[in-house]
Amino acid sequence: MDLNIVDDPYVGIDSEEDRQAIYQKLLERYEQSEYSRRKTIFDGFIDDWRRERLIQEDHDHRSHALVSSFAAGSFGVSFAFISQLVDLSLAVKIPVLIISWALFAFTIVLSLLQLKIGSVVQDKILDNIEKNIEKGYNSEPYVALSKGHIMFPERFLSWFSIVTFIGGLACLLLFILQNI
Repeated sequence: MDLNIVDDPYVGIDSEEDRQAIYQKLLERYEQSEYSRRKTIFDGFIDDWRRERLIQEDHDHRSHALVSSFAAGSFGVSFAFISQLVDLSLAVKIPVLIISWALFAFTIVLSLLQLKIGSVVQDKILDNIEKNIEKGYNSEPYVALSKGHIMFPERFLSWFSIVTFIGGLACLLLFILQNI
């Protein structure tokens, strides 16, 4: 095997125009392969991100459903059966019971708001990722999106609905314990 032989595309080309044509073809081939390489990388990133996001969405929906169900159940059960646990004509601190019902109702409203806001936030994040993938394909700078700021309303509503549920539960238990 002759080690002096090199795969040089310019061998035997004398004119500068032919050299430039070969150079352009090589450059186009490189750019296409580089674009394909970047596309493969970014497609892998988006696949990973989508899998993680689906896991997060599943967790969010389960926690949302759990809080909503508990709040609605606590509200409904306490409203329907409180007269069997406590004689309301002799009950003390009825405003505590009313506060618990209001907190349960507020929890349900917060959970519905969280669900809608979460959907809007999810759309915005996905749109931003798609833009960044397209920019990554074309070697353009990314569009930064502060996830902390965009996710804040959803996370706030999530935690606040949990706090209002716990508050409603505490008020209901306090009312029952003081009237049994």
